[in-house]
Amino acid sequence: MTGGFFANWWTQMRPYARLYADVWPGVALVGYLYYKVSYGGELKIKPSH
Repeated sequence: MTGGFFANWWTQMRPYARLYADVWPGVALVGYLYYKVSYGGELKIKPSH
């Protein structure tokens, strides 16, 4: 029963999975660039150890 549910769900979600597979690397790159610009690549919080 669970396998059938997953198969039906995956059939409907497959186009979105392909879309997001192309989008996520770009989101990661933009997030990394934002981090570098905003924080200068350094964490402002000192490690607790």
